[in-house]
Amino acid sequence: MATDKFKALVHYLVHACRDNPARLGALRLNKALWFTDVIAFQEDGVSVTGAKYVKRARGPVPAAILPVIDELCEEGKLLVQRPRRRYEATLYYSLEDPDVSLLSERARERGRFVLDSLLGLSANEISEDTHDEIWAAAAEGEEIPLYATLAAGRGEVTEEVRVWAQSVVDERAAAAA
Repeated sequence: MATDKFKALVHYLVHACRDNPARLGALRLNKALWFTDVIAFQEDGVSVTGAKYVKRARGPVPAAILPVIDELCEEGKLLVQRPRRRYEATLYYSLEDPDVSLLSERARERGRFVLDSLLGLSANEISEDTHDEIWAAAAEGEEIPLYATLAAGRGEVTEEVRVWAQSVVDERAAAAA
């Protein structure tokens, strides 16, 4: 079940591209949602939208994206033009200003920053950015929990990290004895 925050962020991102809907498309929308939630989760420990993401061929996709798009269309907030030919993008048109009252200023700033970053990339570049170890480990359609992204990058193993790791090992050994 999608949250109202998820719907608000979808509408907000579509509305941000209202002057040129061809810049957005389904792939950029899905990735903007993913990266916005990932950044929020990694920085604050909680996502903006509460959405669940699943593995698809081109990267993580919000599980509830299609029903939410349909809801926004039924509510008269969005219009969707589906592609008529292969390789054409889905076009999203915002028909009214989004209600952003559920989104914090920080959430809106993150969403806009991510969207602006993605607008300069090709669809292939965007997909490659989401094809990391976490995506590769999941089966098609399997949920990719946001907490898994915490293990996606390799951190530097400093002396401080080594000392901490050894203390954990020592504690567990003492507890087992």
